[in-house]
Amino acid sequence: MSYLDAVLLGLLQGITEFLPISSSGHLVLGEAVLGVKSSGMVFEVALHLATAGAVILAYRKRLRGMLTALPLMFRPRLWKKAAADSTLSPVLRENLILDWYILLGTLPAAAAGLLFKDLVESAFSSVRLVCLMLMVTGMILLSSRFARKDNHRGLSGSRSLGVGLAQAVALIPGISRSGTTITAGLLLGLAPVRAAEFSFLLALPAIFGAALLEALSLGSSTFTSLPGAGPLAAGVAAAFFSGFAAIYLLLRILQKGRFNHFAYYCLAVGLAGWLASRAL
Repeated sequence: MSYLDAVLLGLLQGITEFLPISSSGHLVLGEAVLGVKSSGMVFEVALHLATAGAVILAYRKRLRGMLTALPLMFRPRLWKKAAADSTLSPVLRENLILDWYILLGTLPAAAAGLLFKDLVESAFSSVRLVCLMLMVTGMILLSSRFARKDNHRGLSGSRSLGVGLAQAVALIPGISRSGTTITAGLLLGLAPVRAAEFSFLLALPAIFGAALLEALSLGSSTFTSLPGAGPLAAGVAAAFFSGFAAIYLLLRILQKGRFNHFAYYCLAVGLAGWLASRAL
Protein backbone atom coordinates (compact mmCIF):
# COMPACT_ATOMS: atom_id res chain seq x y z
CA MET A 1 0.00 0.00 0.00
CA SER A 2 1.43 3.37 -1.01
CA TYR A 3 1.36 6.57 1.03
CA LEU A 4 -1.20 8.05 -1.36
CA ASP A 5 -3.50 5.02 -1.05
CA ALA A 6 -3.24 5.12 2.75
CA VAL A 7 -3.97 8.85 2.96
CA LEU A 8 -6.92 8.60 0.58
CA LEU A 9 -8.42 5.71 2.55
CA GLY A 10 -7.75 7.58 5.80
CA LEU A 11 -9.52 10.69 4.53
CA LEU A 12 -12.39 8.53 3.29
CA GLN A 13 -12.70 6.86 6.69
CA GLY A 14 -12.52 10.08 8.69
CA ILE A 15 -15.11 11.89 6.59
CA THR A 16 -17.55 9.01 6.20
CA GLU A 17 -17.32 7.78 9.81
CA PHE A 18 -19.35 10.75 11.02
CA LEU A 19 -21.16 11.93 7.93
CA PRO A 20 -24.09 9.49 7.53
CA ILE A 21 -22.87 7.77 4.37
CA SER A 22 -21.23 4.59 5.78
CA SER A 23 -17.51 4.50 6.39
CA SER A 24 -17.32 0.71 6.02
CA GLY A 25 -19.16 0.84 2.72
CA HIS A 26 -16.94 3.58 1.34
CA LEU A 27 -13.79 1.76 2.44
CA VAL A 28 -14.91 -1.34 0.54
CA LEU A 29 -15.71 0.75 -2.55
CA GLY A 30 -12.52 2.81 -2.14
CA GLU A 31 -10.35 -0.28 -1.96
CA ALA A 32 -12.10 -1.71 -5.02
CA VAL A 33 -11.53 1.50 -7.01
CA LEU A 34 -7.91 1.91 -5.88
CA GLY A 35 -7.19 -1.78 -6.32
CA VAL A 36 -5.61 -2.13 -2.87
CA LYS A 37 -6.13 -4.65 -0.12
CA SER A 38 -5.79 -3.69 3.52
CA SER A 39 -4.95 -7.11 4.95
CA GLY A 40 -8.39 -8.00 6.24
CA MET A 41 -9.83 -5.70 8.87
CA VAL A 42 -6.58 -4.63 10.54
CA PHE A 43 -6.13 -1.42 8.56
CA GLU A 44 -9.83 -0.58 8.94
CA VAL A 45 -9.61 -1.05 12.71
CA ALA A 46 -6.58 1.26 12.86
CA LEU A 47 -8.52 3.93 10.99
CA HIS A 48 -11.52 3.44 13.27
CA LEU A 49 -9.26 3.95 16.29
CA ALA A 50 -8.09 7.21 14.72
CA THR A 51 -11.68 8.41 14.39
CA ALA A 52 -12.30 7.33 17.98
CA GLY A 53 -9.50 9.72 18.90
CA ALA A 54 -11.35 12.47 17.04
CA VAL A 55 -14.47 11.80 19.16
CA ILE A 56 -12.40 11.89 22.34
CA LEU A 57 -10.93 15.25 21.36
CA ALA A 58 -14.28 16.74 20.31
CA TYR A 59 -16.13 15.56 23.44
CA ARG A 60 -13.25 15.66 25.90
CA LYS A 61 -15.15 17.69 28.50
CA ARG A 62 -18.15 15.37 28.45
CA LEU A 63 -15.91 12.29 28.57
CA ARG A 64 -13.94 13.72 31.48
CA GLY A 65 -17.18 14.05 33.43
CA MET A 66 -18.28 10.55 32.47
CA LEU A 67 -14.96 9.10 33.61
CA THR A 68 -15.32 10.93 36.94
CA ALA A 69 -18.75 9.34 37.45
CA LEU A 70 -17.69 5.90 36.22
CA PRO A 71 -16.59 4.51 39.64
CA LEU A 72 -20.06 5.26 41.00
CA MET A 73 -21.55 2.71 38.59
CA PHE A 74 -20.14 -0.01 40.84
CA ARG A 75 -22.10 1.26 43.84
CA PRO A 76 -25.63 -0.12 43.22
CA ARG A 77 -27.18 1.53 46.26
CA LEU A 78 -25.99 4.92 45.11
CA TRP A 79 -27.24 4.27 41.56
CA LYS A 80 -30.72 3.34 42.79
CA LYS A 81 -31.18 6.70 44.44
CA ALA A 82 -29.00 8.73 42.06
CA ALA A 83 -31.94 10.50 40.46
CA ALA A 84 -32.98 11.99 43.80
CA ASP A 85 -29.75 11.95 45.81
CA SER A 86 -29.07 15.51 46.93
CA THR A 87 -25.48 14.63 47.87
CA LEU A 88 -24.62 14.27 44.19
CA SER A 89 -24.06 17.38 42.11
CA PRO A 90 -26.43 17.69 39.12
CA VAL A 91 -23.51 17.37 36.70
CA LEU A 92 -22.17 14.23 38.39
CA ARG A 93 -25.63 12.71 38.49
CA GLU A 94 -26.16 13.48 34.79
CA ASN A 95 -22.85 11.89 33.83
CA LEU A 96 -23.54 8.83 35.98
CA ILE A 97 -26.87 8.27 34.24
CA LEU A 98 -25.23 8.83 30.84
CA ASP A 99 -22.63 6.17 31.69
CA TRP A 100 -25.44 3.69 32.29
CA TYR A 101 -27.21 4.66 29.08
CA ILE A 102 -24.01 4.16 27.09
CA LEU A 103 -23.58 0.73 28.66
CA LEU A 104 -27.18 -0.18 27.86
CA GLY A 105 -26.90 1.09 24.30
CA THR A 106 -23.67 -0.87 23.74
CA LEU A 107 -25.15 -4.27 24.60
CA PRO A 108 -27.02 -4.97 21.31
CA ALA A 109 -24.01 -4.30 19.07
CA ALA A 110 -21.69 -6.21 21.42
CA ALA A 111 -23.96 -9.26 21.31
CA ALA A 112 -24.42 -9.04 17.54
CA GLY A 113 -20.69 -8.56 16.99
CA LEU A 114 -19.81 -11.66 18.99
CA LEU A 115 -22.53 -13.82 17.44
CA PHE A 116 -22.08 -12.75 13.82
CA LYS A 117 -18.41 -11.73 13.66
CA ASP A 118 -17.47 -14.09 10.82
CA LEU A 119 -20.61 -13.26 8.84
CA VAL A 120 -19.99 -9.52 9.13
CA GLU A 121 -16.34 -9.85 8.10
CA SER A 122 -17.27 -11.94 5.06
CA ALA A 123 -19.76 -9.26 3.99
CA PHE A 124 -16.84 -6.85 3.42
CA SER A 125 -15.85 -8.88 0.35
CA SER A 126 -19.17 -8.27 -1.44
CA VAL A 127 -19.22 -4.94 -3.27
CA ARG A 128 -22.75 -5.62 -4.51
CA LEU A 129 -24.05 -6.16 -0.97
CA VAL A 130 -22.38 -2.94 0.18
CA CYS A 131 -24.07 -1.01 -2.61
CA LEU A 132 -27.47 -2.45 -1.71
CA MET A 133 -26.93 -1.53 1.94
CA LEU A 134 -25.96 2.02 0.93
CA MET A 135 -29.38 2.30 -0.66
CA VAL A 136 -30.92 0.99 2.56
CA THR A 137 -29.00 3.72 4.41
CA GLY A 138 -30.55 6.26 2.05
CA MET A 139 -34.03 5.05 2.95
CA ILE A 140 -33.19 5.19 6.67
CA LEU A 141 -31.99 8.78 6.32
CA LEU A 142 -35.15 9.75 4.46
CA SER A 143 -37.19 8.47 7.41
CA SER A 144 -35.57 11.13 9.63
CA ARG A 145 -37.93 13.65 8.01
CA PHE A 146 -40.68 12.20 10.18
CA ALA A 147 -38.89 13.13 13.41
CA ARG A 148 -40.59 15.72 15.58
CA LYS A 149 -39.22 19.23 15.25
CA ASP A 150 -40.14 20.42 18.74
CA ASN A 151 -40.97 19.09 22.20
CA HIS A 152 -37.79 17.04 22.30
CA ARG A 153 -37.41 14.34 24.93
CA GLY A 154 -34.42 13.45 27.07
CA LEU A 155 -32.48 10.21 27.07
CA SER A 156 -34.05 7.22 28.80
CA GLY A 157 -33.30 3.54 29.11
CA SER A 158 -35.69 2.57 26.32
CA ARG A 159 -34.39 5.27 23.96
CA SER A 160 -30.78 4.29 24.68
CA LEU A 161 -31.62 0.67 23.91
CA GLY A 162 -33.42 1.72 20.72
CA VAL A 163 -30.36 3.62 19.48
CA GLY A 164 -28.21 0.64 20.51
CA LEU A 165 -30.32 -1.70 18.39
CA ALA A 166 -29.82 0.65 15.45
CA GLN A 167 -26.06 0.47 16.02
CA ALA A 168 -26.23 -3.33 15.93
CA VAL A 169 -27.91 -3.20 12.51
CA ALA A 170 -25.11 -0.89 11.32
CA LEU A 171 -22.54 -3.67 11.73
CA ILE A 172 -23.48 -4.62 8.16
CA PRO A 173 -21.07 -2.83 5.77
CA GLY A 174 -22.89 -0.18 3.82
CA ILE A 175 -25.28 0.64 6.67
CA SER A 176 -24.12 3.96 8.14
CA ARG A 177 -23.58 3.71 11.88
CA SER A 178 -23.87 7.44 12.47
CA GLY A 179 -26.78 7.77 10.07
CA THR A 180 -28.72 4.90 11.59
CA THR A 181 -28.12 5.79 15.22
CA ILE A 182 -28.77 9.52 14.78
CA THR A 183 -31.94 8.79 12.81
CA ALA A 184 -33.07 6.42 15.56
CA GLY A 185 -32.41 9.12 18.16
CA LEU A 186 -34.34 11.70 16.16
CA LEU A 187 -37.31 9.37 15.63
CA LEU A 188 -37.30 8.58 19.35
CA GLY A 189 -37.63 12.28 20.12
CA LEU A 190 -34.07 13.40 20.91
CA ALA A 191 -32.90 16.86 19.88
CA PRO A 192 -30.54 16.73 16.87
CA VAL A 193 -27.38 17.76 18.72
CA ARG A 194 -28.22 15.41 21.61
CA ALA A 195 -28.83 12.53 19.20
CA ALA A 196 -25.46 13.19 17.54
CA GLU A 197 -23.62 13.37 20.86
CA PHE A 198 -25.11 10.07 22.04
CA SER A 199 -24.31 8.47 18.68
CA PHE A 200 -20.67 9.56 18.79
CA LEU A 201 -20.19 8.56 22.43
CA LEU A 202 -21.85 5.20 21.74
CA ALA A 203 -19.31 4.60 18.97
CA LEU A 204 -16.38 4.54 21.40
CA PRO A 205 -17.12 1.20 23.15
CA ALA A 206 -17.98 -0.35 19.78
CA ILE A 207 -14.74 0.80 18.19
CA PHE A 208 -12.52 -0.22 21.08
CA GLY A 209 -14.34 -3.54 21.46
CA ALA A 210 -13.89 -4.35 17.76
CA ALA A 211 -10.21 -3.40 17.99
CA LEU A 212 -9.72 -5.71 20.99
CA LEU A 213 -11.41 -8.65 19.24
CA GLU A 214 -9.31 -8.08 16.14
CA ALA A 215 -6.10 -7.89 18.18
CA LEU A 216 -6.92 -11.17 19.93
CA SER A 217 -7.57 -12.92 16.62
CA LEU A 218 -4.39 -11.80 14.86
CA GLY A 219 -2.03 -14.53 13.75
CA SER A 220 1.69 -14.23 13.11
CA SER A 221 1.11 -14.29 9.35
CA THR A 222 -1.01 -11.17 9.59
CA PHE A 223 1.91 -8.95 10.49
CA THR A 224 3.86 -9.88 7.38
CA SER A 225 1.05 -8.58 5.16
CA LEU A 226 0.30 -5.35 6.98
CA PRO A 227 0.98 -2.02 5.25
CA GLY A 228 4.28 -0.41 6.20
CA ALA A 229 4.56 1.74 9.31
CA GLY A 230 4.80 4.92 7.24
CA PRO A 231 1.65 4.44 5.16
CA LEU A 232 -0.23 3.16 8.22
CA ALA A 233 0.72 6.28 10.22
CA ALA A 234 -0.22 8.53 7.30
CA GLY A 235 -3.62 6.87 6.99
CA VAL A 236 -4.28 7.12 10.73
CA ALA A 237 -3.35 10.84 10.78
CA ALA A 238 -5.59 11.55 7.79
CA ALA A 239 -8.50 9.73 9.44
CA PHE A 240 -8.03 11.58 12.74
CA PHE A 241 -7.97 15.12 11.36
CA SER A 242 -10.67 14.61 8.75
CA GLY A 243 -12.85 12.87 11.34
CA PHE A 244 -12.51 15.77 13.77
CA ALA A 245 -13.58 18.20 11.04
CA ALA A 246 -16.47 15.95 9.98
CA ILE A 247 -17.93 15.95 13.51
CA TYR A 248 -18.34 19.71 13.52
CA LEU A 249 -19.59 19.74 9.94
CA LEU A 250 -22.32 17.23 10.79
CA LEU A 251 -23.38 19.19 13.88
CA ARG A 252 -23.85 22.30 11.73
CA ILE A 253 -25.85 20.31 9.17
CA LEU A 254 -28.08 18.89 11.92
CA GLN A 255 -28.73 22.35 13.34
CA LYS A 256 -29.80 23.54 9.89
CA GLY A 257 -32.20 20.61 9.46
CA ARG A 258 -30.45 19.19 6.39
CA PHE A 259 -29.54 15.78 7.77
CA ASN A 260 -31.84 13.83 5.43
CA HIS A 261 -30.19 15.38 2.35
CA PHE A 262 -27.43 12.75 2.64
CA ALA A 263 -30.05 10.16 1.64
CA TYR A 264 -29.88 11.19 -2.00
CA TYR A 265 -26.11 10.75 -2.07
CA CYS A 266 -26.35 7.26 -0.55
CA LEU A 267 -29.10 6.24 -2.96
CA ALA A 268 -27.14 7.53 -5.97
CA VAL A 269 -23.80 5.96 -4.99
CA GLY A 270 -25.42 2.69 -3.99
CA LEU A 271 -27.39 2.41 -7.23
CA ALA A 272 -24.42 3.38 -9.41
CA GLY A 273 -22.16 0.89 -7.64
CA TRP A 274 -24.73 -1.89 -7.84
CA LEU A 275 -25.26 -1.34 -11.58
CA ALA A 276 -21.49 -1.24 -12.16
CA SER A 277 -20.98 -4.48 -10.20
CA ARG A 278 -23.59 -6.22 -12.34
CA ALA A 279 -21.93 -5.01 -15.53
CA LEU A 280 -18.54 -6.44 -14.58
